[in-house]
Formats: sequence, C-alpha cells, structure tokens
Amino acid sequence: MSDYIILLFHSTDGRDRLSLKNLGNIHPEIFGKLAAGLKNEFDIVSLKELLGSVSGDTGRRERLLAITFDDGPKSYATEAVPVMSAYGIPSTCFLITDCIGDNAIYWRYLYNFCMNRGYDRELAGLISAEYGVPVRAGDLISFTRNNYDKEKNRRVTGNILKQIVPEEEYSITESDLFLSYLDIEELKDNPLVSFGIHTRTHPVMRRLSDEEILDEISGSLDFYKSRINDEIPMFSIPFGRLYKDYDERTIIAARKLSIEYIFSAYGGHNKKGQPPYNIRRISVNEGLLGNGTSSFIRLLGDLSVAPEYFPKEEKLSIALSRQ
Repeated sequence: MSDYIILLFHSTDGRDRLSLKNLGNIHPEIFGKLAAGLKNEFDIVSLKELLGSVSGDTGRRERLLAITFDDGPKSYATEAVPVMSAYGIPSTCFLITDCIGDNAIYWRYLYNFCMNRGYDRELAGLISAEYGVPVRAGDLISFTRNNYDKEKNRRVTGNILKQIVPEEEYSITESDLFLSYLDIEELKDNPLVSFGIHTRTHPVMRRLSDEEILDEISGSLDFYKSRINDEIPMFSIPFGRLYKDYDERTIIAARKLSIEYIFSAYGGHNKKGQPPYNIRRISVNEGLLGNGTSSFIRLLGDLSVAPEYFPKEEKLSIALSRQ
C-alpha cells in the first residue's frame, strides 16, 4: 500500500531574526538543496492532488509528496516560493490571519525574541506573576503550551511590550515576519501556490472554550473568503499534537464550518483511507537535516507515527462518531 508524505515547514529566512531562532527556521541555502533532492526522489504534487490519492478518488503513482508551510512567513514569498517555482514544485501556505502584514504580534515569536535576547528571567517573572505559579526560565516553552490561557497570554504579551521591549522597538527590529497583503495578492496568481488557514492568533486550541475555538477558526475563514478565494479552505491546527494541543472540539468546530481537510503536525505518513479530519504531516527543521539533506530524504521512509498516537487517533474517531 502506498504511503503519502506531507512535509511541514515554517520559515526559510536568511535574516538574523531572534523571533525565528530555534523555531524551525531553515536557511534558504539548505532549503534549496532539500528542494532539489526531494524533486529527484519524489513525485511532488499539490496538496489537493495528494489528498485525492489519500481519499482514493485519484492517483496511481506511489511516491507522492506534498509541501506545506505554516504561519504565513514573509520568507515563503521571498525565499521559498522562488526556489520551488524554479523546480516546478507546488506548495500550500497556512496563514495566521491576524498576523498578515505584521498587523498583530504573534505571541510565540515575541516570547522567543525575549529568550534569545537574554530576557528569559524577566519573561519567566511576568508569566509566573500572571499564572500564579513559579515558572523556571528553562521551562517557558513547555509551560506556556501546556498551560496556555488566552487572556493571561494577552496580558503577558502586553506587559512584555511595556516592561521588557517597547512595541516600537520590537516592530522595527523584527519587521516583515509575515506575508503582506500585497504578497498574498501576488502569490494568488501563481499556479504553484495555494493557501489555507491556521487560525487567527495561533493559540493552543485545547486550552480554549468552545466559543473561542469557533472564533479562531471562523475569523480565519472569513479572512480567507474575503481576501483569497470564496471557497472553503483547508485548515492546519496550531502546534498540532493530538490530545496535547487540540482535541475533538477543534475538529467538530471546523466541520461545522464545512471544512473537510484538517491537518495535524505530529509526523508520519498517510495511507489510503486516512480520515480527512486527521491528515498527518512531518515537521522539518534543521535538526532533522543535521546529517545533510540526502540523509534526511533517505530517512523519510522511516519517519513513522509515534506509537502513542494510535490510541489517540482511535479516541478521536470514537468521539467524532458520537456527533
């Protein structure tokens, strides 16, 4: 039985941006080598075509691979798309829609900026004060994901900009992190590019109320339909670890909005019949590429789903069958 691989990238930024450091950014030169190698080894198709093969509607080829980007980074337009276009490689970019044009600050980037700037203790102090428990500087990433609270997170973000780094300074230092409206308008006309949604603000969905979940997805959907295409897009779940970052409520909310294809981010291939509400992707970072792009490409066949996720997928299937 054929396996269908979907790769997940974030940014391919060559600039020295502290917001992006250690968050999956891949240097453009490395991405270029990887794109060339993947083109030689796989039949790289659009995400829509690959999903047709997964559903069993189309497809006779067996080494299918699709490429996706999350967040809507500026480097998708400036670095990634030019490289992929040179090789005729299609891709799909999932957008944090409130952040388009740097209109909103993505909280995870701001936290990362503070830590890489040497303000990790100050950030830990703000988070500890807001959540009412001591948080060590070394545990900031795991704590803020596992205990995410949208309102507390909003207040921490505001206090960072008041007490640690002024908003104007951050906006100037870390400018152009996201695609602009003009970028999107231009990319829409590229036949190798498609877009999907990635919520409004990139929260941890499992930590939201049902109403907040619906608002995050529907707001992103409204942006897509007004700015990109009057159709129902595909949806990539922020962080994307099943029953860690999201649960069945996110799937239920998306399906209420008529969204069919929903993407996780915990690795592994897809086979024919994989549920459209639980499409797996393999997240790519420079750590995986440490032994070279050729080594990574050879290992792609062995990057399987962690065993812990099989009972979680079954739990999800049962929960959805009761709706």
